Amino acid sequence: MIVIPAIDLIAGKCVRLYQGDFDQQTTYEPDPIDQAREFQSAGFTRLHVVDLEGARSGLGQNRQVIRRLVEAVDLPIQIGGGVRTSKDVLELLEFGVRYLILGTAALTDPERVSRWVERWGPTPFMISLDLKGESLRSQGWVKRSGVELAEALDRIAGWEIPQVICTDVESDGTLKQPNYSTYEKLRAQLPGNITLIAAGGISRPEHVSRLKEMGVDGVVVGRALYEGDREWEKLIDAG
Repeated sequence: MIVIPAIDLIAGKCVRLYQGDFDQQTTYEPDPIDQAREFQSAGFTRLHVVDLEGARSGLGQNRQVIRRLVEAVDLPIQIGGGVRTSKDVLELLEFGVRYLILGTAALTDPERVSRWVERWGPTPFMISLDLKGESLRSQGWVKRSGVELAEALDRIAGWEIPQVICTDVESDGTLKQPNYSTYEKLRAQLPGNITLIAAGGISRPEHVSRLKEMGVDGVVVGRALYEGDREWEKLIDAG
């Protein structure tokens, strides 16, 4: 299992939201470049970066920070937030971003995603399934998507996109524990050849170990890395 540290960006700074609420924001390391280098030095092997302003507005407001992040570390980076147009995809791939996380676009404009997969292939993309209860959320978790989970899974199978990241919104940023039943159900519904990455509430090595036993292939850890005991190797080793 891969353990992936998260850098969430607002105004070029590292922040965390509580349950996706923009009104409950905590700002941490002001320089995300320094933070990314620290994660690399600690032994993490991939980086998860979200442009929160882009996720909410659809505009890539932290693009130059993302470009600098790609240049600063020798890690594959997965980027989410504001990937809504072909121009967004082309720009981020030209920066050297390894994986593009598609959330709102995958739910609201599947035809566009189909065109992207036809042009660039499925490998550069990941699908984000952001769940609040049984509801798939979009636009930075602000709105109900109106798309049923079963329909979203059918789309993913049709696109042959090999990675899915699922965030349990009600657990995100709480430092409590993951909603294990969410990931257990999703793992059972997804084909075995699709990588499932879990996010939300993952803060302890035992959380990582239990998800690994359930067949989850990766986890994203955010707030715990900024507020925990900083013994990051325990989380890495648990994977």
